[in-house]
Amino acid sequence: MGNTAPIERDPQPASGSQRRMPRPERERQMLEVAGKSFAARGFHAVSMDEIAAQAGISKPMLYHYFGSKEGLYVAYVRQQGNALLAGMSDATAPDAAPAERLWEGTLAFLGYVDEHRPGWALLSSEAVSQGGPLAAEVAQLRARIAAIIHRLFLSVAGAGGTSEALAHAYVGAGESVANWWLEHPDEPREHVARLLVRLAGGALPGLGEPPYVPVDPGRRRPRVMLPSSTRMPPLALGYRRRPRPTAR
Repeated sequence: MGNTAPIERDPQPASGSQRRMPRPERERQMLEVAGKSFAARGFHAVSMDEIAAQAGISKPMLYHYFGSKEGLYVAYVRQQGNALLAGMSDATAPDAAPAERLWEGTLAFLGYVDEHRPGWALLSSEAVSQGGPLAAEVAQLRARIAAIIHRLFLSVAGAGGTSEALAHAYVGAGESVANWWLEHPDEPREHVARLLVRLAGGALPGLGEPPYVPVDPGRRRPRVMLPSSTRMPPLALGYRRRPRPTAR
């Protein structure tokens, strides 16, 4: 009867009830809970027992779906990476001007960072620090994003042989600026996107100017302090934090 998703029963329901849920929905529920826990406390500090309890399922079901805690972590990182790529790819029409495509894709990237902060915290630093399959998953995501931007840069007149290196530099700059932006909520997303596009335009004069979109100066976003392990170092982009003046 159609292409309905299989419904699975928890082999040992945590609450003692026989709850049924389609597999994709169950996976999303478990990954959401796990992602928030990993982002808040780190991979090693979180146990499968805690994740199962918070998700309202049994620990055997977590192992049934993901095999191990590392498998669960990798699945969450992959899910968030796919969501980020989809948002950037769908941001604008493929026949738009290169500067507009880059600007819209950068806006989508910053929108993901703002709306999926636990996922971004893992993608930007936590997963890389673990090494192994987690770091490999993030490296693959970075390479896929760089490949998208590289193809865009190749469509710019005079791109030359440095476009691939520039694409990787753009990805690195975007990550650093995104972490900075989360701690500076007064800066509108559109302004940050224009800054990054103009940075690329400095190396690719043929890229052109990004679209100008007026920003409501009264709009503010909540300040977010990322866990210390996910913050970028102050010199990541070559800037130095000014020391606060001492009271006299």
